[in-house]
Amino acid sequence: MTRLKKQRRMANKIVLDKTPKKQERLADPDSYESRKQRAMAKKKKHQSVEQKRIKAKPTQSAIERDTAAGKRGERQGGRLAEKIRRLNAQQQESDSDVTEEE
Repeated sequence: MTRLKKQRRMANKIVLDKTPKKQERLADPDSYESRKQRAMAKKKKHQSVEQKRIKAKPTQSAIERDTAAGKRGERQGGRLAEKIRRLNAQQQESDSDVTEEE
């Protein structure tokens, strides 16, 4: 003989004569549908790659960036910069000596 499965009893089942319509459920601020709709509206919308490219700020060239940083006093020269300045000064002196001799 086969066993009979347990039947669900109607004792703890709540029977509603008329279920609320969707508009009524959305009007109630604590209902699942209204909370879900609010969360969907609040959810961050990601931009496409094309929109990001359009809204991106134009980039500066390296020279413009360095000159702007130098004006702000942020660009401090290191040992290499000092060496380059010293070599440039020597080259200018040698150029000025050559022009004086002519």
